[in-house]
Amino acid sequence: MEIQVDVRKAVWSRYWSHGIAHSCGGSYGNRYEGSLARFWRTVAGDLPAGARVLDIATGNGAVPQLLLEGADSPIACDAIDLAQPDPPWLAELPEHKRRQLRFHGQQVAEALPFPDTHFDLVTSQYGLEYTDLQRSLPEIRRVLRPGGKVRLITHHTDARPVRLARTELGHLDWMMAPGGLLELGQAMIAPMARAATEAGRAALMADAGANALRAHFNVLQGEATQLAAGSDCPDVLGDARVELGGILNLALAHGAAVAHEAFGRMRRDLDDSRVRLQELVDYALDDAGAQALAGALARGGKQQVEALFDDAVLMGWRIAANPV
Repeated sequence: MEIQVDVRKAVWSRYWSHGIAHSCGGSYGNRYEGSLARFWRTVAGDLPAGARVLDIATGNGAVPQLLLEGADSPIACDAIDLAQPDPPWLAELPEHKRRQLRFHGQQVAEALPFPDTHFDLVTSQYGLEYTDLQRSLPEIRRVLRPGGKVRLITHHTDARPVRLARTELGHLDWMMAPGGLLELGQAMIAPMARAATEAGRAALMADAGANALRAHFNVLQGEATQLAAGSDCPDVLGDARVELGGILNLALAHGAAVAHEAFGRMRRDLDDSRVRLQELVDYALDDAGAQALAGALARGGKQQVEALFDDAVLMGWRIAANPV
């Protein structure tokens, strides 16, 4: 599935606007930990004073945050993203650290706004593989100084985030199918709003269509519970059921219009989620893809591709390239 750039920009801007720290909330808390954090702190520890760093597809700046913390001396970090970053941690950063970091929102990797041979290091985590590599890789080589380095973590086709994404996509497809849980949940708004009055409740008792709708909706809720119980990634099912319950309570308390507005927000969030998850799966790299990316960056220089594990859980590819 190919997503238009403006759609991707809007989807990810909404995602980051919630103050989310990074894209692996199911595996880590408010910040990256474990082997991912150690990798970037090691990279930061090798930076000389005054080093210029470019982070591509930065999101809310999880990698720059780790680099600033891990660097032994002041560095200068530019961070770009197609979306509009909204990092909540930036305001808490000491002023001298904040001066070392500049965010560039709504900026594509395929046309970098920086001079030639400007950066000592280019980084990206779960991001560069989403770009048009035929255009973004020459740009990286252009802005990298002679002797500069590229350090990446990318999605791996068999990694935990990708496996979970496939599972959640299946759950979303089930909920969004015609006659599925979402469609029936939306249809339940009208009878729930009618149930706000005694007369409405009396009318509903004699409404065969409304009673059949409710029965079918309850069956699907039971199926959602069964799906969740047999899944290693049940969150989207559980969250949707809770949110639908809240929307139906809104219909009862405040009427159908308010509930339909809330349902629209829920549906948009789920549609956004589907875009993000589908792209995560589509752009994940197998071994050949990871090796090809490293080789295209190194252009005959040194390159290294390793699977990245965190407590024996596969999390991605770790790629190092030192272009000649």
